[in-house]
Amino acid sequence: MDGDVFRQVLYVGTWANAALVNGLLEREGIATIVAADKVSPRYRRAVHLLDATEADRARQIVERFVRREPMRDPKSYRSWRCCGCNELIEGQFEACWNCGGARSSGAD
Repeated sequence: MDGDVFRQVLYVGTWANAALVNGLLEREGIATIVAADKVSPRYRRAVHLLDATEADRARQIVERFVRREPMRDPKSYRSWRCCGCNELIEGQFEACWNCGGARSSGAD
């Protein structure tokens, strides 16, 4: 590759969706860059992968996003009780809907 930085396009879409995909990949520790799409630079963004060793894992994450699948199995969420008001909160939420209290780190 003559010293060039590895770059592979993983996703091309709206600015908002590219930002979401980029965030999902960053959360998994996968290095990416978001840049203007060459075909439609004014309206679309491309997410580029920077590390060839992460290609398979990154593609799986992007494919799940495109298919609109949850990134985590909803059955794996456990409900929790708010320390502030004792309300039972569904597990996917990090704050109480009733009083706004944050989920404690010891919850579950």
